Amino acid sequence: MSYQFNYTLPPLTAAAPKIDPNAPTFASEDGMVASLSSQECIFQIRRSGEPHVMTFQVLQAMDQCREFRTLDEHVARIQSTQPTLANKRDDVKRVLENLVQRQLLVPADDFIERLASVAPVVQAPMRAVFVRACDRPQQLAQLLHSLTEYERRFRVGRRYVLLDDSVLQSNIDEQRDLLREFARTTGCTVHYIGHAERTKIVDKLAREMPQAKATIAALLVRDKNAKVQRFGGGRGWNMALLLSAGARLSLLDDDLRLGLKRPPFAQGGLDPNPSAPTQAAFLANMEEAFGYGEDVDRDPFDLHLDACGQALGALTRNAYPLSRQALRGLNLSRLELLSAPSRVIATQLATYGSARTENALWLYRLEGRSRDEFWRERASYLRNVEAQHIWTGVAQAQAKEVTGFTPFTLDNSRMLPCTNPLGRGEDSLWSALTRQTHPDAVVFDLPEGIGHVQESPRPRSSLTRDMLVPRVNHFLRDYVQRQFGLYKAADPGQRMRLSADVLRDLAGATTTERIANLSEYLSYIRADLIDNMQHQFEAATDAPVYWQADARAIVESNAKALLAKAPPRLGEWPDDIDANGCAAALATEANGMADALEQWPALWRYAAEQGEKLLRAL
Repeated sequence: MSYQFNYTLPPLTAAAPKIDPNAPTFASEDGMVASLSSQECIFQIRRSGEPHVMTFQVLQAMDQCREFRTLDEHVARIQSTQPTLANKRDDVKRVLENLVQRQLLVPADDFIERLASVAPVVQAPMRAVFVRACDRPQQLAQLLHSLTEYERRFRVGRRYVLLDDSVLQSNIDEQRDLLREFARTTGCTVHYIGHAERTKIVDKLAREMPQAKATIAALLVRDKNAKVQRFGGGRGWNMALLLSAGARLSLLDDDLRLGLKRPPFAQGGLDPNPSAPTQAAFLANMEEAFGYGEDVDRDPFDLHLDACGQALGALTRNAYPLSRQALRGLNLSRLELLSAPSRVIATQLATYGSARTENALWLYRLEGRSRDEFWRERASYLRNVEAQHIWTGVAQAQAKEVTGFTPFTLDNSRMLPCTNPLGRGEDSLWSALTRQTHPDAVVFDLPEGIGHVQESPRPRSSLTRDMLVPRVNHFLRDYVQRQFGLYKAADPGQRMRLSADVLRDLAGATTTERIANLSEYLSYIRADLIDNMQHQFEAATDAPVYWQADARAIVESNAKALLAKAPPRLGEWPDDIDANGCAAALATEANGMADALEQWPALWRYAAEQGEKLLRAL
């Protein structure tokens, strides 16, 4: 019963109507269509399920009214696509007015009112601020210094938990001492969780679920016997989720710095555009980056906790209003996050200082002011491509389905999924798993930024121009996203087990099938990158030659990889791995993540029952 109508638009034959910025705008409801005869069909509104009988000509008119525009604009568009209606403006307008009465054309004001009518949610208490740290005492010292200034200013007395994944004993001792000094200075309650404390928690959990002992250890503790030690930020993430089960939390990394900064171009309210471009500002050095924008006077945690765990619609009543002008030109069918009863499961910060990405491909997708600033002069461009002194984020609050960075606050009152304990990209994998587990979950991205200073400059330009090699967690994220909308279960634990079954199904495929799956995936993402870059190149007619040269290099390196007959290798796998080795590695990765998702619901429920006892026992 689901059809999509697409029409090739002939040249306009009538003058475009004058646009009144204050005139009401309307957009057609999304729905399913089934034919009743050669002339009539039944249209069922997807949101409400209400059926409507109409002619195919009326359906075609509705198809031209998907975007929020005035009735006069819709009439002009319909007349341009249906020549037989060229001289029947009044008749067309009467049909559209009838569609408004039948609630098939939605006024923007009604859409906004419907969104804001969602009842607010009683939010869970805040458990603690969790800090992931690993062998970087100088970085941790700077973060704790900024948190000390925060506590002196706002006198909140929050609880802090240091998740120390360090290996060197000297760093372990120093970071433990730094936390003690922070507690002495601020009077805050603190907890240190190093290897010994992690092992104690694992043993406690394993006594409750002995059949899952190996999986519990893999989720939470570094494998000292592993030949290659991959990035293990997911271990600290999983530990934070268990220690905060049933509550809300904040998650920080040791290379972040408070306070928050608001960029000059930030706007109030909610941006409904799901394709709103990333904003960026480029600075000459770290001092300039930390001085960019205005200091946020409000408690940064409270700013985000007000939204974390709240119904998205309730936030639009006062704090983040949605304006009629913001909806103009947007397709109603693409506003799913605003149309559904969405709930903010996590909040996101912008960043000033070092970018939080490995490569800088995203810089070549910038638009408008950000792109002009990016390529303005050759000398600054060569500095900007390294994204080392930068502000990046959104200009206005946005709701997102999946995000690629570590959230600032998370609502763990309802069961949140674990993430892969190994490999970078654990944040975007977690975000996809969360959306799969909770189909009403959104990430609320705010324009205020937090400082980010890497321990050493990270060269990005060479990696950007080289062929794109996604990491294991990027592949898993995209594989999870392909399953969106297929699960019907209401229980999040059941949804996680379904995801585990899907991954086991992949791991159980033949070697040939797994190789083909990896090859198809790599071909798709590289072809998509090439297509995007080609469109950027064609649209940027005023681009300087140095930007054009790098854009060509990106296209050429990925085109060469696309045509090469090489093993379908993902980022963390050995450079010399063959195709069969890739298939075997994929099975291992998929089975490992399936084990985690299968056991996690029981672990989370036990941790939620224990509440703060798990922390107090350490």
